[in-house]
Amino acid sequence: MKKTSLLALSSLLLVSSPFVYADATAPATTDASKPTLETILSNSGITDKEYIDASYIGHNQTPNTNIQVIDPNKNSFGLHQLGVVLAKQPKEGFGGLVNIIAGSDAGVICSYGICTNNTAQPFSGGSLALPQAFIQYAKSSWTTLLGKFPSLAGAESFDSTLNTNMTRSILYNHQPFTHTGLRISDALTGSTTLTFGVNNGWDQAVAQTGSKTIELALNETFTTDTSLVASIYSGDEAMPQYGATYTPGNVVPLTYTANTIGGSALLPTNGGRSGLRNIYDVVFTSNLTAQTTFIVDADYVTQQNAALSATSVGTETYWGVAAYLNHQFNDQYRISLRAEQLRDEQGVAIAYSGGGTPLGANTVREVTLTLGYAPVKNVEIRTELRGDRADNPIFGTSNGSLTQNMLTYGVQGIYKF
Repeated sequence: MKKTSLLALSSLLLVSSPFVYADATAPATTDASKPTLETILSNSGITDKEYIDASYIGHNQTPNTNIQVIDPNKNSFGLHQLGVVLAKQPKEGFGGLVNIIAGSDAGVICSYGICTNNTAQPFSGGSLALPQAFIQYAKSSWTTLLGKFPSLAGAESFDSTLNTNMTRSILYNHQPFTHTGLRISDALTGSTTLTFGVNNGWDQAVAQTGSKTIELALNETFTTDTSLVASIYSGDEAMPQYGATYTPGNVVPLTYTANTIGGSALLPTNGGRSGLRNIYDVVFTSNLTAQTTFIVDADYVTQQNAALSATSVGTETYWGVAAYLNHQFNDQYRISLRAEQLRDEQGVAIAYSGGGTPLGANTVREVTLTLGYAPVKNVEIRTELRGDRADNPIFGTSNGSLTQNMLTYGVQGIYKF
């Protein structure tokens, strides 16, 4: 009874207290009324993007990094990317963009001259990369970029969130990732854009040759559902010496070795020879339905002065086609099927990355099936099964021999915040 009386008296005092009444009538301060970082950036005209990409991936053979450039380990969990993008790109005037990626992928996609750990060992370019950083100026139909920006060649991206598959295609490893230089685009009409540029070449923040690479591209939108991007890159690239080994003075980041014709088995040497490299790339995209997209990416590449053997130098040629069929069942579930083929006329581009000589003409094919599940809007879980097969053996086995086939399986989680 005493407890009840005391409780009632306390309640009466609280209700009648002027201090309590004053607090109750004051405007409430909630977290919702506080400015967020996103609000501050948006009010400043700055857009931002942040994400994390982590995965488990396994192979039944030792991976060939000339085939699967991002996944060098046979059986491993990994933090692939922590990505941050900040951009201010007004339709008129000056702007800019900065993109930083940390994680294991950074050692692959970083460019020569700014890798954080430049060595010639596979996948040791460091854990931090700057794939994009450029100043932009837009005026009327013209847009100019000066700095470092993604290549226009290819259907896939170094940014995991922009791809529909977990692993990268074979073609991706044999295309440039980024360029450092000048790019000028003119939107001639609402459906046609022409691009011209000059840059250091394939994945070079610091030029490896005295000449420059020319970039030409046409982006044509035929309908609201169909488009085509055709691009050409032509310029000298530094070439590896056949069978060269790493020395302290020969500091070369992985992305440079991975994107040379010879791959990591044929390491470049400072002051070595160079040769003209041309890549012709076409990407065709068609939205078959509101839920289904079909994409085809085709490449043709030539490289002069390539080391074809210990005693011969000549022109290396390879070409490839990759096709993608993506279907979105609903907001949560989707599926992506990729099939591709790369034909290497001399066998240098897809030679076994663990060492050895080029194996002559070779063709490698792969099929990938990816299932995507988004439990919430900013999270996606991907599961993937992939099979690769080459006409000549290029995958390492546990007993040291080479085999024609490799199976890849994995689970990937992507969180956007």
